[in-house]
Amino acid sequence: MSALDLQAFVDRSRVLVDSTPPTTGRETRAWLVDPFLATLGWDIHADSCVTDTTVDGTALEYVCSVDGIPALFVAVEPLDGSLSKSRAVALLETMAWTGVDRAIYTNGETFLFLAGTTDVEQLACQLPSLSDHESALTHYSQAAVSRRLERHSRTFVARQLAVERPALLESIVTALTNATEQGDVYTTEFESATERFLEQLVASFADDTRGPVAGDLESSSPTDVSVRFSETDISDDSPVDQQPVTETEPSRDDTAGASSSDRGPSDQPDTDSSGSSGDSRADAADTDSPTPRERNVEDSGESASTDDGEYVVRFFNDHTSIGAIGHSSSAQALLGTAEYLFDRGLSGVSVPWQPDETADDCAVLNDSPTHADGSPMTAPQQLSNGLYLETAGTVDDHAARVDALVARAGLRAMLTGDWERE
Repeated sequence: MSALDLQAFVDRSRVLVDSTPPTTGRETRAWLVDPFLATLGWDIHADSCVTDTTVDGTALEYVCSVDGIPALFVAVEPLDGSLSKSRAVALLETMAWTGVDRAIYTNGETFLFLAGTTDVEQLACQLPSLSDHESALTHYSQAAVSRRLERHSRTFVARQLAVERPALLESIVTALTNATEQGDVYTTEFESATERFLEQLVASFADDTRGPVAGDLESSSPTDVSVRFSETDISDDSPVDQQPVTETEPSRDDTAGASSSDRGPSDQPDTDSSGSSGDSRADAADTDSPTPRERNVEDSGESASTDDGEYVVRFFNDHTSIGAIGHSSSAQALLGTAEYLFDRGLSGVSVPWQPDETADDCAVLNDSPTHADGSPMTAPQQLSNGLYLETAGTVDDHAARVDALVARAGLRAMLTGDWERE
């Protein structure tokens, strides 16, 4: 993809938007998004590109594949509509679950580029400035993605299973129904069992590598920053104090889509009213002050050098996956789990709370950084709702607390990554 190709697209699109802007989602796609994907080398009319589909409950306008391997998700809003934070978060959750580590969310004028699966890097920019980020956008091109997918990996199977899960579910249930006498009576049981089977398969194939999926891209100096959505570009239609999937930003404009940093960011999103993330990234890279989450880690005595793993928690209701969080530290994954669950309705927890009634007076949750007997917690971290969470202990301790919190919320959890490697 040459600079001339990208600049030509920008020039044509700016003239179109200024003169006869699209008024519907379909026009936005045909006049702006389709040409942009073509500029990146994707053929949206080929069999390798599926349009208007749903993956893991998230509506997607395009799923672009390379040799049958899902490689890029694209979500689109009409030109006159702003990008939705809740849809962006849903897109992130779907990336974490499926292992597809490239996504674009756009309305044809504002673009959000996402790279990674658990620690996700993001670049937000406007149509006129696309050509300024050519080196970053190259990582979303068909040619670059194809090169990354040349060597087979088990994780590619996870992508295919996740995207094809609805069709696989229907096919397997139909086969089971046809193979059994009065099989229609047991359809619900067949569906539930098959859902669990497919979920386990996806998780099993996805849990194949350590470190970020986007690790082959180059980054100069990863910087932990919080999620930055422009107030004017992305609508605040969901709670802004929680982000269920960890995100990071590149430290330079030319490394959007670069390798995820080994350390995760704060889950306290900032907003940048300028409408572009370029300056916000520069500001973040220039400051030496830690984010709120980083301060908590330092205060708790947890060494930053331990944040080099991949701890993923996937959440399920009775029927399907509903989200995921991930972090390079098991303690921060525990914290992210608590935030995720409280954000989604976990209530009725009386503090001080401890999952194990035999655990003396050692509280996991309390309204102060102390245990039930008044002794101080070893590594308390304050949640956004004001409660304090004890994050001291081993990886096994953190996993047990995750399981207890998820069970208390009436959900199921699947822990993948480095939880079992410690």
